[in-house]
Amino acid sequence: MTAKGHMALASVSALVIIEYCLDIACNDIETIDLIAFYFSVIFGSLAPDIDESESYIGRRLYAISLVMSSVFKHRTFTHYLFVPIALFVATYFVQDYFTKLFLYGFSLGILMHDLGDMLTKGGINGFFFPFFPNTKIAILPKQLRFYTNSIAEHIFIVFLLLLNVAISLLIAKSYALEIF
Repeated sequence: MTAKGHMALASVSALVIIEYCLDIACNDIETIDLIAFYFSVIFGSLAPDIDESESYIGRRLYAISLVMSSVFKHRTFTHYLFVPIALFVATYFVQDYFTKLFLYGFSLGILMHDLGDMLTKGGINGFFFPFFPNTKIAILPKQLRFYTNSIAEHIFIVFLLLLNVAISLLIAKSYALEIF
């Protein structure tokens, strides 16, 4: 999946959580914290491709990407499930609220990135490493999966963007009702 697709998919998940926070659970959370959470999810959705020097993030952090790509093949270590789980567990040991919020968002972004890659023809090899290191994981049957940067992916991105707009309008409505 392209960076645009990863960001659009991650944005949907972040906006759903933000809408949930505004509606129900997080009355004491500040707007700036929700914005920081949103951007940490977006950053997390790009981070796993650091192992590919030609990716969006790989071109921007080229030195780090060169090291990562020389050590790991693409869609291996940085795409394994234990990475976001380890980050999520690490929040237990972090006292700083903002760092904790960033780690939550970042780990969610990584999960959304992985979900997006599982929609492609390539899937993810060894997602459940070390338990099933040679198993390719994909969500849909092969006939329904798409190639990265294909017309099908672009149609999916348009759908995600429309979903983002719809959720954003719900948030705006919820936020407007909270203010008044």
